[in-house]
Amino acid sequence: MVPVHRALLERFPGRPLIAVLDTPYGFQENADELTGRTLEYFRTSLPMADVTVASLRSPRPMAAARELALETLRRADVVFSGPGSPSYALRVWQGTPVPDILKGKLDGGALTMASAASVTLGRFSLPVYEIYKVGADLHWLDGLDLLGSQGIPAVVVPHWNNAEGGTHDTSHCWLGTRRFEALAA
Repeated sequence: MVPVHRALLERFPGRPLIAVLDTPYGFQENADELTGRTLEYFRTSLPMADVTVASLRSPRPMAAARELALETLRRADVVFSGPGSPSYALRVWQGTPVPDILKGKLDGGALTMASAASVTLGRFSLPVYEIYKVGADLHWLDGLDLLGSQGIPAVVVPHWNNAEGGTHDTSHCWLGTRRFEALAA
C-alpha cells in the first residue's frame, strides 16, 4: 500500500497530517500494539507526512478524550482506519460527529479505510464477527453510506479471497461463498 498512500499524500501541500482512527479494534486487548504498528508503518514508510492518533475506542469515552479525538479528525488531511470489528466501530460512531467528519474528508481530504473500517463505508455493513464467530443469523447492519454520498450504491466486502480457513471456506470476508451468496440474496 505504500505506493498508493504516497500518491495520495502527494495531493497535499507541505506535510499532510494523517489521523489513525483506532475505533474498530478499540475493544481488543492488543489495541495499543495495533496502534503502535500502524504509527510505525506510516512513520517509516511515509515519512513525508505527520501522523497522530484519533483515539475513540469506547462508546462512552471521557468528554475531554472524545473532543480531542474529534478535533484530531477534523484537523487531519487524511484519516486512516483499519482492522477490528465493523459492528463495533459503527456502534461507537453512532450518535457522534464521526460519520459527518469522515464524509467531509471526501471533499478536499482523504480516507484510507482497510479491512473492518472499509466494511462500514457502504449502505450496508457486514457483521463479520457476529455471523462468523458467534453464529448469528445472516443479516446486514446499516452502514455509514459514505459511498452512497458519492453516487456509489454499494457495500464493501474485503478479504474477498481469504483462505485462512484451510479446510473450510473463509473467502468473502470470512463468510464463505455459500453464506455470502445467501446474504446477498
